[in-house]
Amino acid sequence: MPTGTGGSPAEHVHGPEETIAVRDNTAARRYEAVRGGQVVGIMIYERTRRRIDLVHTVTDPEHRGEGVASVLVRTVLAEARAATLPVLVICPFIESWLQRHPEQTDIVIAED
Repeated sequence: MPTGTGGSPAEHVHGPEETIAVRDNTAARRYEAVRGGQVVGIMIYERTRRRIDLVHTVTDPEHRGEGVASVLVRTVLAEARAATLPVLVICPFIESWLQRHPEQTDIVIAED
């Protein structure tokens, strides 16, 4: 899984020498994007046995435009795909992002 087991972060290269790590903070029910030891973005979720609902995505204002939210979305979708867990998108940013990346919609479901 992209976020690893035990909360170990998955890393994504960002820029020439930076990485964005994504970790699942299950106690807070959010994924966290971490760069240089600091949380620079979060994605709030609700998980059930049947699916994961992606509720809200926030990027630190100082890091907007750097791809932080995109790394969060790609990582969370990859993890859900690996776990065969359908995704319900509530977050407007993710809805917009998926319109630009329709190849990532294979696990997205409509509201029941």
